[in-house]
Amino acid sequence: MAGDGFAAAQSKRDQQMSRRYPFAIIKEKLHARRDSVLDFAIGRRPVVLPKPIEDYLRANAELALVPANRDDTDAFRAAAVDYLAREYGVTLPDDRVLPTPGGRAAMAALIAAALSPGDKVAVTTPGYPAFARLARHGHADVLEMPLDADKHFAPDISSALAFCTSPVRIVSINYPNNPTGATLSTDVVAALSALCSQGSIVFNDATYGPLVYSEMPRSLLAEARLHVPGVELVELHSFSKLFPLGPFAVSFLAGSGPLMESISTYSEFAWSPLSRLQLEITSLGMRDEGRNDELRRYFPDRIRDLSDTLVKLGFEPRATPAGVYVLCAVPKSIDGHTTVSAADAAEHLIDMFDLAVVPVDTPQGAYLRFSTLYQPADLQGLAGLQGKLQLA
Repeated sequence: MAGDGFAAAQSKRDQQMSRRYPFAIIKEKLHARRDSVLDFAIGRRPVVLPKPIEDYLRANAELALVPANRDDTDAFRAAAVDYLAREYGVTLPDDRVLPTPGGRAAMAALIAAALSPGDKVAVTTPGYPAFARLARHGHADVLEMPLDADKHFAPDISSALAFCTSPVRIVSINYPNNPTGATLSTDVVAALSALCSQGSIVFNDATYGPLVYSEMPRSLLAEARLHVPGVELVELHSFSKLFPLGPFAVSFLAGSGPLMESISTYSEFAWSPLSRLQLEITSLGMRDEGRNDELRRYFPDRIRDLSDTLVKLGFEPRATPAGVYVLCAVPKSIDGHTTVSAADAAEHLIDMFDLAVVPVDTPQGAYLRFSTLYQPADLQGLAGLQGKLQLA
């Protein structure tokens, strides 16, 4: 019997490990259809790059070939510390910041530095899928915690508490949440406090951190309730949604001293030095004090226009308190096609209507995620769905 249980667990893990990165699949479908598709999955209209950064890029392109030195890294860290203080009220020494070549590289570094095979990892779902996959590659035991819509999308930790006979090593969250737009609420912090114990690490993917529209942005690092002995905190800050820098984009990790020292040591082996251009243009972005205010005015207008259009088509969009996406429940049927899941609905929409969206299947329900990075004409392009949806 024990052998059967092990075989079943191994089979499930093999299935999970064979799944491809979902956004790679979406990008392949978009590429195959070229300009014929309405792209509400990833979006074809990034925010405009501020002119000072664009001018700096053009004038200093040769710095892309110059590896960053210690002075460049120190300047980046100083800019990041000022950014955290200005945006979130977080006070942190410079040596608690590590620049990374993107968000997924940051996650991989944390996992490599902090996890051992068999460690328990709890991740929120829905959420960005990379952390769970990378943790499984590290041979961790991964438990997905569903978000509870009745508690401001705080994680339901009951299954984690029942599952874990030993302490959870890493609790991975994603607030502001992709795709729900939920923020780091009091309910979320309370759930984390109940789940963490001596030796736990709480990791927050704060890629959408500043993009909060009805309250002040919150950082995990500022939550006093989580600053307890034996619990370490680390947060990812990424700028791909704030500045369209493509392959030049740099992220950073910030957090507890001993943990950041371990990750920093690992990073010396894990990747080549970033370029001076990467660090300098990202530092310019972080020092632009008006940028996030500008985006906090820009995205709500696009969210409103998209939501109004979706309502007219028969969708029921959820409120979007943060982030850049609008989430809708999957219709019962689309043009007579009975939907059995979000993935099925998304497949039908791209095959029959040339409409690309991101499917979100959860234990609590099935949803479709629409990006606000659409082209101006794309909203009119949705008219082909008029009268085609049945919600109940």
